[in-house]
Amino acid sequence: MKRTALLLCIIALVPFVFCSCFDKEVQSIELSETDVTMTVGDSLGIEAKILPDDAKTKALDWTSSDNKIVTVSDGTLKAKSAGTAVVTAKTESGIKSSCNVTVADKEVTSITLSSTDVSVKVGKKIQLTAKTQPSDAPSGVLEWNSSDEKVAIVNSDGFVTGVKSGIASITCKSENGKEASCTVTVKTETVTNPTSPSTSPTVPTQDSTKPSSSKNKKGKITTQNSSPSEIGNAYKSDFIFYDSSYRQLTDSEVSKLSSTEIQQAINEIYARYGRVFKDTQIKAYFNSTEWYVENPSYSDLNVNDIEKANISLLIKYR
Repeated sequence: MKRTALLLCIIALVPFVFCSCFDKEVQSIELSETDVTMTVGDSLGIEAKILPDDAKTKALDWTSSDNKIVTVSDGTLKAKSAGTAVVTAKTESGIKSSCNVTVADKEVTSITLSSTDVSVKVGKKIQLTAKTQPSDAPSGVLEWNSSDEKVAIVNSDGFVTGVKSGIASITCKSENGKEASCTVTVKTETVTNPTSPSTSPTVPTQDSTKPSSSKNKKGKITTQNSSPSEIGNAYKSDFIFYDSSYRQLTDSEVSKLSSTEIQQAINEIYARYGRVFKDTQIKAYFNSTEWYVENPSYSDLNVNDIEKANISLLIKYR
């Protein structure tokens, strides 16, 4: 009886022993893609076929030669940054197959300027800013051009300077050819006397709020050694409203400005106190003037009541 039971167990084990002895080994891996091009942010799935079809294998091990460029998980690729990398699928026995991956940066699809129609007086500057879409697409170096440099010129940061009366088109162009334009009307500056009582307004010296800075522009009227009103009067052509530190602006004159001009007028009020601007383009513009000196100890509390009222009015029409 015991012999019969033993014989039956041996017979039952034979198929398993036979099959395990003859499991087929993996000979190769075929990937559905061997060379792919992706854009930053894209995902792509790659299929892996084990040969022969009846070969026994466990899950494949997927790796990327550079996870900063592309990552991979179970055959799904995710593009991280521009560059090239190699994605590999590998079995436990060492059989492997690879795919070359090229990741490209996102491209600019459109450009929007802060204004499409703006005016500036002869000798004055106005800033145009450019936004690219998609927002995370590297824009590279944006190229700024004027259709008529006898009327208006523009620098590499989008600052437009009026040269003489007329109309010019300022164009901003990306490296891949996308562009946007703004029509700039340059007007001759007319000197007007602000509405005031029979006596001229007293120009405040504002000694108690006079900004200071370690930056020295010797021999010049600057935010380091002069009051905001003195700076405005000395450099009238640098300002939308040179007298906004001691004269209250009116709705009629502010409403005629573009949003870009209004923002410029607001920045000019703060700049006369040496406010440290975070925006690199605004900072570059004011640093290009003779009077601006950054004041690390600047405070909005320095702004006087007339200037506060003017800022509120400007914001209303921005």
